[in-house]
Amino acid sequence: MSIPGLGHISAQQASLPSTRTLTLHPFSEWRFQISPTSTATCRLLSGTAERDGTELAQTKTYNLTRCRSKIVTFTGATLEITGEFESEHVKHYPHSADSPFVAYLNLHFLLQARRSQSSSGSGHGPRVMICGPPASGKSSLAKMLIGWATRQGEQPVLATVDPRDGMLALPGTLSAAVFATVMDVEDPEGGVGVGCTPSSGPSAVPVKLPVGYYFGRERAEDDEGLWKDLVRRLGSSVRAKTGGDQGVRRGGVVVDTPAVEVRKGEVKVKGEDGEEERERGGGVEGLMHVIREFAVNIVIVLGSPDLEAELRRRDRKTPLGEPIEIVNLDKPDGVVEQDRQHLLSSRKALIKDYFFGDSKRALSPSVQSFGFDDVVIFRAVDAMDLDDPNQVLERAEISEEMSHWTLAVMDASVNDPLETIRQAPVIGWVCVSDVDKDRRRLKILSTVSGRLARPMVWGRWPEPYVNLLG
Repeated sequence: MSIPGLGHISAQQASLPSTRTLTLHPFSEWRFQISPTSTATCRLLSGTAERDGTELAQTKTYNLTRCRSKIVTFTGATLEITGEFESEHVKHYPHSADSPFVAYLNLHFLLQARRSQSSSGSGHGPRVMICGPPASGKSSLAKMLIGWATRQGEQPVLATVDPRDGMLALPGTLSAAVFATVMDVEDPEGGVGVGCTPSSGPSAVPVKLPVGYYFGRERAEDDEGLWKDLVRRLGSSVRAKTGGDQGVRRGGVVVDTPAVEVRKGEVKVKGEDGEEERERGGGVEGLMHVIREFAVNIVIVLGSPDLEAELRRRDRKTPLGEPIEIVNLDKPDGVVEQDRQHLLSSRKALIKDYFFGDSKRALSPSVQSFGFDDVVIFRAVDAMDLDDPNQVLERAEISEEMSHWTLAVMDASVNDPLETIRQAPVIGWVCVSDVDKDRRRLKILSTVSGRLARPMVWGRWPEPYVNLLG
């Protein structure tokens, strides 16, 4: 397999004119980052180009904002660019075989062949899990595979079990959706942000109908037991969808996972007293859990031969009795981990978009006043803080500390058992804009008006960082 990065990088300086043309050679890419407060435009003048597997239409002007992304061409393209960027560069490869996208396209053709075989066989399309260390391009590859599949008329499922992603949902949620239509090139999240959900109003592309489970924490290891339970529920929901729709079953599943970093020879081991002697292997057990719950039969490892070797030592059969194929691909050159401040700003903008819309769709959420006794709010707690380690929720005491937090509205009854509420699908979010403890009233910002008769869950993440009402 060719190693990416053999080509040269031509850097674009900040002093360049605000409107300019950019010529891309075949199998080259333009990588860019736009600050959360800036907007730029891109227009395809000639050739073909795409963002995360979704083609750009010629002469259409696309508005891009608060994203770190790339535009790729396989045939060559000329772009007209307007605006300023925090950073950008063009990656040219001397030969097309040097591009990592050749391997990605070959992977797509392999998945298409499996889909064709499924039509005459078991009917089950490929179930793919993408894993790797931080900043290895997992999410981008997942979106590309989904984008290419939908362009060929397939209906694959895209799922994320990384709570930091917030695919078609606010951060802190594990979610999945059928992608039977193209993604939105202009969406800051590469077509899978909250701007593509039906709760966010009109959309330039057909909306997706996600199913989501609220985790309310940043990392899977923050509550491994709950994370595994929600992965199990999400996997069950995906199996129900693929089992009831032949087209979705043929399209298969692509699962994006949290970053896992493994050094050679490092695995989790236990001492004689049952305690872990050293942390070795990180989230490999979590990946194996995902493989089981989604019946994954193809594992893509990006940029980590050690992780590949660790996975090869595990059970290589799916719950359906199929062999599990493991494919190691090179990490694409130019992928870097986003800095924390940029991620915080992006999450802030994502939450504001959910309630108020963006430049393409303005929304008018309602602010309602409720008495403390009119709402039922539970708080996610750590098992170690409770007498009963199996209890994952407790009734929250409403206080000023709750101001500016988003709460997940659960598809459950307030009288349901705590375990049922915690593992129920999330149907939307509200934001506590103000708490008046003296009057025992609180103001809640909601995308719909009316009585809040369902239980709400106050998570531990994402932390409050914005007053949505100023």
